Amino acid sequence: MISNRKKNVILLATFLVISLIIYGYIYVSLPILKEKIENRIIEYSAENIIYSIRRIIRENSNSGGFISTVSNNKEVREKVKNKLKLFITKKLKYIFIVYKDPQGKLRYLIDVSSKEDVFNYLFIPLKEEKIVLDKVFSKKKPTYTIHKDINTIGITYYDPIFNNNNIEGVLVIDFSIEALKEIESLVKSIKSGIIGLATFTVMTLFVIFYYFIKSFILRQKVYTDPLTGVFNRNYLEEISDTIDLKNYIVMLIDIDHFKRINDTYGHEVGDKVLTKFGEMLKLNLRRDDIVIRYGGEEFLVLLKDYRKQKKDSIRVAERIMETIEYTEFEGVKLTASIGINLDTSKSRNLQDAIKKADTVLYKAKREGRNRIEIYTESKEESDISLSKLKELIENGQIVCFYQPVVNLKTYKPIYYEALARIVDDGKYLPPFKYIDQIKGTFLYSKFTKGVIEYNLKILEKYPDISISINLAPTDFLNESILNILKDINKKFIKRIKLEVIETEDITDYDLLKENIDTLIEYGYEIALDDFGRGYINFYYLTEINSKYLKIDGSVIKNINVKEQYHKVIKSLVGYCSDTDKIAIAEFVENEEIYKSLLQVGFEYGQGYYFSKPAPAHEIFENKKSS
Repeated sequence: MISNRKKNVILLATFLVISLIIYGYIYVSLPILKEKIENRIIEYSAENIIYSIRRIIRENSNSGGFISTVSNNKEVREKVKNKLKLFITKKLKYIFIVYKDPQGKLRYLIDVSSKEDVFNYLFIPLKEEKIVLDKVFSKKKPTYTIHKDINTIGITYYDPIFNNNNIEGVLVIDFSIEALKEIESLVKSIKSGIIGLATFTVMTLFVIFYYFIKSFILRQKVYTDPLTGVFNRNYLEEISDTIDLKNYIVMLIDIDHFKRINDTYGHEVGDKVLTKFGEMLKLNLRRDDIVIRYGGEEFLVLLKDYRKQKKDSIRVAERIMETIEYTEFEGVKLTASIGINLDTSKSRNLQDAIKKADTVLYKAKREGRNRIEIYTESKEESDISLSKLKELIENGQIVCFYQPVVNLKTYKPIYYEALARIVDDGKYLPPFKYIDQIKGTFLYSKFTKGVIEYNLKILEKYPDISISINLAPTDFLNESILNILKDINKKFIKRIKLEVIETEDITDYDLLKENIDTLIEYGYEIALDDFGRGYINFYYLTEINSKYLKIDGSVIKNINVKEQYHKVIKSLVGYCSDTDKIAIAEFVENEEIYKSLLQVGFEYGQGYYFSKPAPAHEIFENKKSS
């Protein structure tokens, strides 16, 4: 028979082999993943430009279609050409539109780079380009090619132009080799990040598994009571500082009159009774429940509180009592007393929770034994209740602290972010104290409306400031909130930025985008908050017409820690520059981060390095006096 030590070695070796196989699979799959990421970035890079040009095409099309409209009107051609010229940058080299004449030959409709009107000039593509264009005309889908052997052009994007579902021409956009190199640099950074993450993950899993085995072996030798087979006091000391009391109910079980058993039947029988009693407890408890031999004949049970239903814990105690009643332990009939602490989350620590269970255990013994007693806390609650939140919100106990977004070179604020607080008995409660409780209830929309109303008063009081208000995606889908935003005076709207925070998954993306576009038409400026933290960030980045992009603190704080973060951040700054967005760095906490942000091209930032959030009267009155 293989020893436990050999089993552990085999298990560890098997795990290591599997980890290496997984790592090898990831490494081999990287070229495919690299290509997919590169393709996705190219699509994202071109999407906003394509969207804008399509809109120009739609605006200059009549019932006969765009090609017909532009072909028959030189003035319209010049107008479209001039608009398309605005898209030409260092990274976007050429834009032209081609169509097929009745003989199937390709001809120019517009060439932005040409000074003369090239309409109806014959377009002679290279062999490779003709294949791509034929594919676009036949498949009716956009595509692109990457040029590895041309020194000036990096990527060519082909977008079909439709009229009544029939393709009538193709928009061709040439991006410079610099744009391609930038994308490849970003992809390389991501690739390095994936390799690093995979390596870190494998090593972490190895360490975790190693310590799991080590912990398992120690439990068998150090943490297990040899007589009963349950955990001992050593294990209790081990978990005392780490156990989350919110997830457990504490129960103490004491065998009644156990001394009489030892005195009557002897210690050998007494030991067998304890052994069988420990087995009985394990059989009647669940896998995640913890049983500890707390004293001679006293057992501590930490019941996993799965559904936060206290009655489930009481049923477990009742089942144990019933099992004891109908079980003979080495021919001896037993009874037991049980004390349960149902309010462990309100205890200072595990020892405090056990003391409270011990209090009612001794009450059970005083009351005659063979019974269950339950400890409950007083009516005071450590967390604010929903009813209290309702009272505070409806009574207007909503205020905002403000933190400036500043120009990194001049330190002058360009606007102030409003950070909501609820006032309770003179204390300012931050969102994490209450937001999860009110989310999904009518109080949430009342809270948002209260934040908006408070900020309007601030704008009225301090006429020379601009502020941003954080709104969740659900706020943009709420008709009553939208109506409030639409009804705000224009003089305030131009001083308000709306920060889209990513806190939840949204299924109706089209309506979200439509409503945000409507608010932009009203004059609001949009900021995308916490970019880099969530999983739908790229949807927001490409679909939401935002002016500001706020890079999340989880990314910024690592700018000097990992080279990959530095490269990604630099690429994001470049992206914002190319798309006319304003990049803002969050979590600027110290001078080291501040200097690194200047080096990569950031112009604006926010964080404790400049100012901590403060009430309006403190931050704006100081601004006045200075």
